[in-house]
Amino acid sequence: MRKLLLTLGRLARWTVALCTVVLLVFSFAWVASRPLRKQQLRAGQKQLTVLHWGDKNEDEIVKQLCAEFESQHPDIRLLRINLGQAAAVNTKLQTMFAAGDPPDVFYLGYEKAADIASKDLLVDLGALIEQDKAAGVPTVNLDDYFPSVLRCFQYDLEKKTIGSGRLIGLAKDFTGLGFYYNRDLFRRAGIPEPPKDDWTWDEFIEAARAIGKLPDCYGADFVTWESVVRCFLWTHGVDFTQEDWKAGDYRFDDPEVHAVLEKLQGWFHDEQRTLVSAKTQLETLMEPFLAGNVGMAGPLGRWKCPTYRMINSFDWDFAPLPHAKGHPPRNGIFTAGWAIAKSSPRIAEAWKFVKFMNGDRGQAMMAEKGLAIPTLKRVAFGPSFCNPVEKPLNCQAYLAAAEYAEPIDWPANPKYLHQLRVRLEDVFKLNRPVAAQLRRVGAEWEENDRKAILDRDFPPVRWPRVILMICGPVLLICFALLVQWWRTRPSGLALREELAGHIMVGPWVAGFMLFTAFPIVMSLILAFSKWSGMTTLDTAKSVGFDNFVALFTADDTFRKALAVTALYTLLAVPTGQLAALVAAMLMNLELRSIGVFRAIWYLPSVLAGVGMAVMWKWVFHHEHGLLKTLIDPALPAGWHTPAWFEKDAASWAVPAFVIVNLWSIGGTMMIYLAGLKGIPKDLYEAAEIDGAVGWRKFLHVTLPMLSPVVLFNVIMAVIASFQVFTQVWVMTAGGPGDATRFFVIYLYNQAFDFHDMGYASAMAWLLLLIILGLTLILMRSSKRFVYYEALKS
Repeated sequence: MRKLLLTLGRLARWTVALCTVVLLVFSFAWVASRPLRKQQLRAGQKQLTVLHWGDKNEDEIVKQLCAEFESQHPDIRLLRINLGQAAAVNTKLQTMFAAGDPPDVFYLGYEKAADIASKDLLVDLGALIEQDKAAGVPTVNLDDYFPSVLRCFQYDLEKKTIGSGRLIGLAKDFTGLGFYYNRDLFRRAGIPEPPKDDWTWDEFIEAARAIGKLPDCYGADFVTWESVVRCFLWTHGVDFTQEDWKAGDYRFDDPEVHAVLEKLQGWFHDEQRTLVSAKTQLETLMEPFLAGNVGMAGPLGRWKCPTYRMINSFDWDFAPLPHAKGHPPRNGIFTAGWAIAKSSPRIAEAWKFVKFMNGDRGQAMMAEKGLAIPTLKRVAFGPSFCNPVEKPLNCQAYLAAAEYAEPIDWPANPKYLHQLRVRLEDVFKLNRPVAAQLRRVGAEWEENDRKAILDRDFPPVRWPRVILMICGPVLLICFALLVQWWRTRPSGLALREELAGHIMVGPWVAGFMLFTAFPIVMSLILAFSKWSGMTTLDTAKSVGFDNFVALFTADDTFRKALAVTALYTLLAVPTGQLAALVAAMLMNLELRSIGVFRAIWYLPSVLAGVGMAVMWKWVFHHEHGLLKTLIDPALPAGWHTPAWFEKDAASWAVPAFVIVNLWSIGGTMMIYLAGLKGIPKDLYEAAEIDGAVGWRKFLHVTLPMLSPVVLFNVIMAVIASFQVFTQVWVMTAGGPGDATRFFVIYLYNQAFDFHDMGYASAMAWLLLLIILGLTLILMRSSKRFVYYEALKS
């Protein structure tokens, strides 16, 4: 029997080894043969890379149009990439530009137009139109478009403003804002429906209050995106700026601006059930309007129609954006367009594609799905858009708003918009004073203006000198090591064994140098430079220690991020270690089926982080989350669970993530369990003979023997706590305000939202120094508390 088991074991090992080798060879062969498996381009055929976003409806339309374009242009093949969400496309776009291989044609959102155009990365489509006219080729007639929509993609490179200058993109569709409303709730409340073409905020709020008085109903779901808030200001005759975002010409101290925002803030926080929480559908992945107990939803655009057309439980329609009494109606334009990369070698082919996609057929298909308003006026006023049998019936409200809607322009540097977004979250979600938060925005923007002036004086990084300074000493060291090895090399069989060892470790060394050492060195260089990450490295500027100086002297958000992370570390490390140790002691009991319980405890630590974050997002929901459902009935009258990531976020958001951390203690628990298994049982027997039981036995036997494991787990927990990212990014993205702006979240913001790779690299090296310092402190202090049996003996 023993011989049979040994034979089976040997067979199993060889089988596993063979399967591993086959899988490895197949994987490398599959990747290496990918170019051979691709359909090869025909002679003279060119390939265009097309990057866009869109849901299932839009993806089908773009796919169909691309197939038609290829059939009409057999000399062009399209490589279409749809990443689903606009945010994913923007991130992908940045990395492709940085690699020097941007897509030929791509979607460009209005909010990103100034940012990308300011770096001179886009083709001037106006020049291409003039070339077509000179060559007698059919081209785009800009008179067919809504003029205000075209202005969303006109950029003045000198003034760095949107609204005039070069045409950097061709709008594919657009929408204005308004409110979708539940007609059944208006009837139940006994109030008239909104007018078709003229509606005031006074009428809006009275309707919201009336509907909010109905049982289990809410007046309106009000969106507070920064662009929506700006449109809200426009309808009251005020704005954040005087003209074109000229440096220093801001109105954050204007009492009229304060009064308008305080009115909206009061609707949220001073009235019951008038407005649903300022947390929007995009953040909560919910559609309150679909439940049928919300009177109005907005300000929102045409993009909601495909979703709302699936409603069968109540009747609904669309109303124009209200305006303040005594002020004319105003609105903003939300749009996306096709843009062409300036560095594309296929600009002529890309321009053909843009003209085709923006033709009557493509715009009509988008309009029929209810996704947006066509930018071609003849299509917008045709039957494709205003279909009398499709909701909303008041489709003319969209077209009426298009006549006076304006581009929603923002400063070219995305940091400005982010800072405004954070302070508006403080106002509408955390209910902080309007005046104080706007003044803080003003101070931050003035600091940005000051930095922008200084940036112009920095010299470019001298890459040849940098490369020589790094590669020179490295090559000399490698040469010296090679010479030393050659002098002391063994001979015969020993030499062959040594060479075989070098050959075996060679792939790992190459991978380490390429994928680990090189990025580390590059980030160190960038820490002393300024580089956007959207242009090639030759555009980087040398700034010396300015990034590090700015971190400590002029960046309040950095200090906030450091404080949030430190608080999380102080709470998460001890609670996580204590919970893991208690769980390990329970799992150390010799009971039937204890292996099943160990697996259950360990499982959450290996589950996908994003999926778990989405689950916890629902658990902590402030209105109908699992925690609220379980805890609220047990609380005394008048007590309730905190709004973890809403108005109570300043106090409770970080503790919420500490609770999330307890979910994944399985890995730490298993390490403690291994340590407990390694404690000799005779030590416990000796302690019992001496009269130690219960707590005293744990204190004088278990804890000292486990102290090296405790030190290891504590160090790893501290390192992990400073690197928290996935859960926070999925659940809050650092908000509301800066309540959950952890260190790595802010580092990501700097690198991929603000396009400041140099500043982000400086933060990364500072994080390394912080973790290294804390690790050294723990190691040095461990001499007094950690017991090493081998050293004692």
